Amino acid sequence: MPRHSVLRQRRSKRAAAVAGGVRRLRAQNRKLLAWLDSWLATPDDRGEQWWKEFEADIKNHRVIFGAGQTE
Repeated sequence: MPRHSVLRQRRSKRAAAVAGGVRRLRAQNRKLLAWLDSWLATPDDRGEQWWKEFEADIKNHRVIFGAGQTE
């Protein structure tokens, strides 16, 4: 069998496994994924200036979690 055919088969098997995995998700996870899709589809109502200030604030006030802080 030619190499490109083998690679195509592997890709299609991976795609099927991923698709099958989505169907096996718990209802809570499917609900969360649906919410994320709707959130991503919502238009951004903040202006460019707001995002520049937000990014500057993040750079100037970094948060670093240590081992004891993440538990």
